[in-house]
Parts: sequence; structure tokens; C-alpha cells
Amino acid sequence: MTAPAWLTERPIAHRGLHGGSRVPENSRPSFEAAVEAGLPIELDLQLSADDQLVVHHDPKLGRLTEQSGAVRRHSLADLRRMQIAGGPHTIMSFAELLELVDGRVPLLVEIKAGSAKTVRAAGVAAALRGYSGEAAVQSFDPDIVAWFRKNAPETPRGQLSGSFSGKRKMSAVRRLLLQNFAYNVATRPDFLGYELAHLSPRRSAWLRRTGKPLLLWTITSEEQRRRAEQLGDNYIFEGFTPLP
Repeated sequence: MTAPAWLTERPIAHRGLHGGSRVPENSRPSFEAAVEAGLPIELDLQLSADDQLVVHHDPKLGRLTEQSGAVRRHSLADLRRMQIAGGPHTIMSFAELLELVDGRVPLLVEIKAGSAKTVRAAGVAAALRGYSGEAAVQSFDPDIVAWFRKNAPETPRGQLSGSFSGKRKMSAVRRLLLQNFAYNVATRPDFLGYELAHLSPRRSAWLRRTGKPLLLWTITSEEQRRRAEQLGDNYIFEGFTPLP
């Protein structure tokens, strides 16, 4: 499998085109806005208590909903009733997202790390096999990317990396291996994703010599956009409208 052309053709909307409480991230209106603009969508998937895929970034609910606790502790039915940023929109299942977009723009699906890695990966692979639109998967977890290499090689897969700031429980050795894509020997990704704030020109040149498209995240200004276009092949953005 090689990286599809769409990964580098247009900027990718981070968690949809969102802004404020009226159009929150990873919500129906944010995805509808990206579709209307003709932009590929980046989105995040977590796992419910009954092993169903839901569109949500954080492992916990507190930031975007009035509920608390881990997403993983709630059933899909419960999660689908939870309003995002005060409503009226609620957490979506992955199946609902696929039905909404219906192949109109490509999807870049980030599978969040956590328990039940095989369940997460297998659920995404099964859903995408029945989906007619263009899609790719990515993850910070090399075990998930390696699973796709072995079990769903027809799905484009990307390895994410960056500073891993805030990962206090991660050992220094593990952090260094992940930052330098040491696990690519096993994962064989079709493309790479890297944190712009942690990327030097020297590291960029080294990564681009691999011949794999380099996507940079998360771009939030025109200044960052210009830097991303110099250092990478495309970027994932939010909070502003990239100039033509």
C-alpha cells in the first residue's frame, strides 16, 4: 500500500471545521462544515464500554460534556445521549460519522491509544471495508499501526509522533524510540505525522528522505502554515482558514 494522493492535495481539517460552542470539535456541524468546504477531515476514535467506536478525542468526558469519567466506562447508548459543549449536538458513533460523510471528502481516522487495542483496530478496519469513500488511519501507538500492516494492508496507515509532552508515565527510552520512529521497522507506515512545534529543519529533512509523505500538526495560524509548507508535505489545521 502507498499513501493516497489526497493526503497531500488539500489541508486537512482537525476534528472537522469547528469553532466555539455552536460548532464544537468532532461534532456533526464541524464535519458538515468540512464537507461543504471540500476539505478532508481528521477525527478521533475512542472505545465505549460495549466495545463500540465513538468520535471523541479525550479519553475522559469532562472537557466537552457535563459528564465525568472515562469514555470507556460508558455504553454507546449512554454516550450518544451526551451533549457536546452544552448541546444540542451529541457524541457520534463512528458508524454515524461514516453515514454522514458518505464518501464526499476523505477521512483521516486517528485511533486513540488505550486498552483493547485489537478491538479498536479491528472495529475500524471492519467499518472501513464496508465504506465506499476514501480513508486512512493513523495512531501514536505503533501496535495499532502494525496491526493494520498485518491484518488490513489495504487501508493506508500512518505513524504519528512528536514531543509526547505530558506523557509523564512514559520512560525516556520509549519516548526517544517513538520520537524517532524506531518502530517503523515493524509498522511500515505509508505516511508519517509529526508535531510541528517539535520539528526542526534537520529532522524534517531526515524524515522526508524516507520518501513517505510528512503531515504536520496542528497548524493554528498563517505563520505556522508557512512553516509547515516548508517542512512537510501537508498539514492538519484548526482555528483559522488557510489562505489559498
